[in-house]
Amino acid sequence: MKIEKILIIVLVALAISGFVWSVGGFFSNKKTVSFVKNNLENFDKAVQAELPDKCKTPEGYTPEGWYEHMSHHPDRYMDCFTPEEQKNMIDYKNIGPDDLVAMLKVKDFELIDVHIPEQDHISGTDLLIPFNEIVARQGELPQDKDAMIVLYCRSGSMSRTASEALLEMGYTNIYNLVGGINGWKQMGYKVEDISL
Repeated sequence: MKIEKILIIVLVALAISGFVWSVGGFFSNKKTVSFVKNNLENFDKAVQAELPDKCKTPEGYTPEGWYEHMSHHPDRYMDCFTPEEQKNMIDYKNIGPDDLVAMLKVKDFELIDVHIPEQDHISGTDLLIPFNEIVARQGELPQDKDAMIVLYCRSGSMSRTASEALLEMGYTNIYNLVGGINGWKQMGYKVEDISL
């Protein structure tokens, strides 16, 4: 009976000292924890903090590789390019999901999914041409180089690459769905489980 009482007293004493230690540590700690809201503005701030000179080639990249990386994010790196390079990068038009919905109401363009592997498609999609085959499959594209073509993929990166390829092929009326299928679905729009 004595041993049980001693054990209980020791356990209670340990519990009380642990509680006092943790409360004391909480109040004596001068570090403050701040919670940062997860939004685009704070993401951009974090990127800028990580790259004091964002145009300088960071470790682990070749100059060509970093140039390629920056060209896929012109909104963040536009000031790293010459005016001529900037002009070449923004010759296609970026649109959002709401823009595409409005355009689909009076569809007068080719809607092409360029994502690989094949994914669910936006209703009204005319073709599936993987972004890395768009030059080789030029025969499937409109003959008129001024015809309106809208491209999308899953997140927007493959469609940007395909948009640039179409510009190099002489097409002049290219639209890129920013955010791709992911952005489309985030806005509450549906996709179709069909194979093209």
